Amino acid sequence: MPTAKKLPVAKSRAPKALGAVARQQLLLVSGLLDEVARNYLARLHREIAELIRLLEKKQADPVGLSRRELKGLNEMLKQIAQLQINPEKGRRKDLKKIDTLIGELQSIVERW
Repeated sequence: MPTAKKLPVAKSRAPKALGAVARQQLLLVSGLLDEVARNYLARLHREIAELIRLLEKKQADPVGLSRRELKGLNEMLKQIAQLQINPEKGRRKDLKKIDTLIGELQSIVERW
C-alpha cells in the first residue's frame, strides 16, 4: 500500500516567507488533488468496465440468464434509473452517489 504524502511544515516566521511557503503548500495541495481525483476516477471507470464485461459475458452465455440473474438485472436497472445528480455543479456528494451505486451494482453481480 502506498504511503500517505505529507507536506513539509513551515519553519520561518517572517510574514513574507510564510506567505511564500503557504503559496507553495497550496500548489502542492493542488497537485495532490489532481492526483487523487485522477486515481479515484480511474478506479470508478475500471469498476464500471468490469460490470459491463460481466454483463456481456452473461449475455454471451448460451444458457442465458437465470431467474435470479434477471431479478438482479432488473434491480440494477432500477437503481441506475434512481440516480439523481447534477453534474454541472461538480459536487462531492454526486461522486459519492456514483461510487455508492457502483458498489451496490457490484454486490448484485456478486450474488450471481
